[in-house]
Formats: sequence, structure tokens, C-alpha cells
Amino acid sequence: MDRTAVSRGGEPEGTRTTRLVDGVTDGIVLSFAVWTVLYHLGLLIRPHTSVLLAVWLLGCGALAALYAARRGWWATPSPDRPGPGNRPIPRVPAAVAIVAGIAAGTCAGLHESGVPWWCAWAPGIVSAAAAAAVLRRRTGAPEPAAGDGHAAQAPDAGRDETRWGTPLALLTGAGFAVASLFIVNSDGDDAYFVSRSVATAASGEIPVKDVIFTPGTSGPIAGEPPVSSIEVLAGAIARLFGIPAASFVWYVFLPPAVFLAIWALWRLVRAWAPRRATACFVVGAAYLLWTGTSAASLGSFHLLRMWQGKAVLVSVLVPLIFVYLTRWAERRSRADLALLAAAGVAAVGLTSSAAFVVPLVAGAAAAALAAAGRVRAAAGACAAMAYPVGSGLVVVLFHKDTSVVGTIHDAPGSWRWVLLQSTLGVIAGCALWLAPWTARRGVPALILTGVAAILTVLLLPGVLEATAHLSGAGQVLWRTMWLVPAPALIGLLAAVRVPVPGRAGPWRALLAGVPAAVLVAAFVVGGTPVWSSANGSVVTSRPSWKVSAVAVGTTRSVVGLVKPGSLVLMPTAYMRTVPLLTVRTQAVNPNGHYLRLLPVSAQVIGDRQALTEAVRLPYGEKPDQAAVTAALRRTGVDVACGWRRDARGLALLRNAGFGGERRVGRLLCLFPPGA
Repeated sequence: MDRTAVSRGGEPEGTRTTRLVDGVTDGIVLSFAVWTVLYHLGLLIRPHTSVLLAVWLLGCGALAALYAARRGWWATPSPDRPGPGNRPIPRVPAAVAIVAGIAAGTCAGLHESGVPWWCAWAPGIVSAAAAAAVLRRRTGAPEPAAGDGHAAQAPDAGRDETRWGTPLALLTGAGFAVASLFIVNSDGDDAYFVSRSVATAASGEIPVKDVIFTPGTSGPIAGEPPVSSIEVLAGAIARLFGIPAASFVWYVFLPPAVFLAIWALWRLVRAWAPRRATACFVVGAAYLLWTGTSAASLGSFHLLRMWQGKAVLVSVLVPLIFVYLTRWAERRSRADLALLAAAGVAAVGLTSSAAFVVPLVAGAAAAALAAAGRVRAAAGACAAMAYPVGSGLVVVLFHKDTSVVGTIHDAPGSWRWVLLQSTLGVIAGCALWLAPWTARRGVPALILTGVAAILTVLLLPGVLEATAHLSGAGQVLWRTMWLVPAPALIGLLAAVRVPVPGRAGPWRALLAGVPAAVLVAAFVVGGTPVWSSANGSVVTSRPSWKVSAVAVGTTRSVVGLVKPGSLVLMPTAYMRTVPLLTVRTQAVNPNGHYLRLLPVSAQVIGDRQALTEAVRLPYGEKPDQAAVTAALRRTGVDVACGWRRDARGLALLRNAGFGGERRVGRLLCLFPPGA
């Protein structure tokens, strides 16, 4: 297992390229935090987005000037002498922690095969408690003052890892970025996220009301307060350059975001396993590619969906926050504290889920550091959660309804959905509870002990359900699993040392790579590629929008049949595409989940649901004629389309007085009387 002494900050001294890309990444976090603050101020004064962009660029320029003028304030303190040695590890408690961790991880991954859930959380408690006791004993001395040099220099092995690993990370990031352009895996949530960018690009204003179902005549979707700023930034830039918002999101924004996610993984494994960083990185990247067994897996929120702010949070910001937490706790420079605070602000700009995800991440680290006697480091770690908690309180105070309607996932369901089951679930579980032992000694091991402890508490029966009842956010509380940076933790398993005979000679390096090879083989055998059809993905021959090209063409033709401001009814796959093209024409029901959260009367929602069922499929139950006729009249549909082979659905439209048939692709469209 990796027990390398490293430079202050946890990362081996890197190449110039490594430092450059790290600096660019930090600059992006800071600049997006500035944009988010300006956006939140803009919610009060409602300026034109061009004004927001101008002020943002000035703010970024001021930050750059501050960095150049006050380099001593920002610069990293340099370690100047090795620190004291660590106490020996008590073997019995360590063995208990490791054995219990393996048992907990195995049982969590095999729960769907009939293993009782208590077999996961009970040994998980034992493992986390034993790890905490051991690590607190070994690192419980008062923390040294920042800059006093109590850290060891990075070893040559760490420098070699960075020298060879950085080109690999750059190539992998570029490969993932290019691949993201060619993989299509449609997601219904784009009706909300991309539509905000489309609305911003069309009007030059911040869309604070509903733009999916109505032309801004309804309040915002309940449970989706307009705190995220990323969609408005994309729309504002798209408007500035005259690019369709959806094209900007999927062709311009997506590839760099995917690259940053890969680089964030590389930074994290460098911080936590510097001597084996390259092997850990390869395993973590491979894990992301073979987690297509769930729509909520970390792989699905990576290569397939990085244009959504919540995907950027879990894939980019969470790993970077762990990097900043590690650096802050080990060197306590003001620069690291500023980055922690900025990361918290940026997280809110990505998704409202940051209000509970970031406090979990920072709280896990703070609790572990405080328990080890590093009180000042623990206090500083809380800087990351300040803005998310504050924004959450503001939303609760100023929004009448913040509840999210939908299925509430219990602990086993949340684990299965995010961290998966069977082979991948077992590997993820073992990686979680063994992380305090596979990571580098010191701060990384402490932080990961806190992560294992907090996640174990969340897995206890009734905890997520009680939290859902108290917060009203039950439908999205499965995202608490994002506390676990699973790709990095699974990668750390590659740092486990294989016993090597004294005369192994040239076989030593080969044997050292056995854990990584076994893990990758397990992914391939037990996982599903995220690009496969089994995962609902389609690999195209050219860069594509993340929606069916047939649906885009048909929808564009149907929207062209009516005037702006009209309401269109089509099968669901086509209605989902309308908000991606325009907000000047609305669809009856682009997304049933958001329809239930629309702050309108129950009759309005019921009418739209009935019309959706009337044309959804040629087979299955249909609403009665009276309900469809009344719903068409009350909603004011301007064109209604059904499948050409859906005789019953088309009959419901004709009997309601609709006629003047037009064939559009696979659809037959009818118009209301007098149209």
C-alpha cells in the first residue's frame, strides 16, 4: 500500500506542463465562482446578460492582476526539512478495519443477490471506527503551523510518476473529450437544463420563470430554484457569438468539461497516491468507461452527460474539492483556503444539489481533521460549505415550495443506483472502506476515514428516509452517494503492494502492475461500456446533438407549422426536443417529472397528462374522448400530432374537431377547428 512521504500539499513536484494545467484548472474554478456571484446579484437587479458578461470579464481581469501583483500571497510555501516520523501502525486494529471493510464492501455490492443490508453497514461501522482509532492515534499530535516546513520532500518516484503520468492524463482527457462529441445518450432532464440556455440566448435575460411549458407565465419549477448559473453563462456566450444554444452546449462547452473531469481525477490520485499515481489513474479512467449499468452511475454522469451542471459537480468539482482540502490541511496557505471557498461558490453555480453534497464532502474532512486534533485545518475546511449552506437557507426562506416530488431511494437503492451492484458494487464498497489504508498516510488517510464514516451513517436504515422527510429533497437524496469519489478510490486499489520475492529481479515491476490489471479485467467482465447500446447510447459518425437527429428534424418541421407562441402536442420523444430548439413555442409535456413540479393548478397538469397519454404510443390504455376534448379546449393546442399508425390516438383528435392533416415524418399532424 502507498505510504510515500510527499511534499507539502500532497503532490509530487510536477513538470512545468503539470503546473500549468493545474493553474488553468484553478483559474477556471475561480472565474466561474466570480460569475456565480455576479449571476446571483443579477437575480436581484436583472441586467442584460451582455452586461453580466462584461462585468465578469472585468472581475476575472482583476483576479489575474491580483495574482500577478501578490504572488507571495498566492504562492505555495516550500517545505524545507523533513518532518517527524509516524508511529507504527497497531496491527490488530488495522487488521480488524481491513477485514471488516472488505466484508462491508462485499455485502453492499451483493445486496441485490440476497445478502441482508445490515451485513453492509454493521461491518462498515466496525471498519470506520477501527480506522479512526488507529489513524487518530498516529496523527493525533497538534498540527504544525502553516509554513513551518514540517513535511518531507517528494521522492524521485513521485516526480517520475508525474513526468510520465501527465502526458498520459493529457492524452486520456483529450480522448474522452473527443469521444464525448460522438456518443449520444439522450436525457430527459435537458428539457430543463438546455432550455435555460436556449431562453437566455433568445432573450438576453436571466430566465427566472418557467420557459419549458409556458412562455414565462408560470413561476419556476418547484424544487429547481434558479440558483445554478452555468446554463445562463452558456446561453449568454452563445448569444454573444450568434451560436444556437444547444450547439454551444454540446459542441463547445462539453469537450473542455470532460477534459477537466479527467484532469481532476489525475490531480486527486496524484495527491492521494503519488508513488503509484499513473496506475491509479488508469484504473479510475477504466472504471468510468465500464459503468454503463445504471443511468445514475458515475460513468453516466461523466462522458455521457457533462453538459449538465450536476454532472460537472460530481465529476469535476468534488475531486477538486478533495484536492483543495488535502492541500489546505497539509500546508494551510491562504491560496488553498481561497480555492476551497471558491469551489463552494462554483458548486452552487452548477446545481442546487450543492447545498447538501458540498457540506457532506467538506464536513467529512472537517470531522476527521478535528478528531485528529487538527482543529484549525478543520475550521478552514468549512470554507467550502459556507456558500452552499447560505444559498440553501436563502432558497428555503424566499421560495414557498422547495420540495422535489418523485421516488425516494433508500440506502440500498441509492447504493445500487450510483455505486452499482455485483462485481462493480463489490469493488466500489471495498475501495470505500479500505481507502484509509490504500491512500497516502497523513491527511489523505484522515479525510478518507471521514468519508467512510459519514457514508456508513448514511447507509444506516431510515437515515435517508428521515432526511427526505425533513428536507423535502427526497427524490434527489441518492446524490448523497456523490460524497464518495469512487473512480479515485477504486484507482487507489492499484497502489496495493503485491508481495514480491527477494530475487524477483525484472519481474518486480510486472508484479506491481497485477492489481491494476485485475481491476481493469473485472470492469470489462462485470461492467457495461457507457458507449454501448445496452446503456442506451448511440455512437455517431460525426459530432452530434445529444438527442435523436430524426427527432430534431421532425420537431423542427412541426414547430414550423405554427406561429411563435403556439402550443404543440406530439409523442413524448418529440416534445422533449422542443425546448432544445426554441422557447418561443412550447410543447404540452416535454418532461412528465417537471410537469408535476409546475406551480399551476392540478387541472392544468391533469389536462396535459391526459393529452400526453392520448398520443404517447399506438398501444396501451388511452384516456376517454370527453377528457381529451376538454383538455384540448382548455390548453389551447395549436397543432396535435400522433403516430401515423396510432389509429385510436388520431381518432381522439379527429373526434375533438381537429383536422387538416399534414404528414411530418412518422407523424400525422392535425389542427384545431378554424385554424
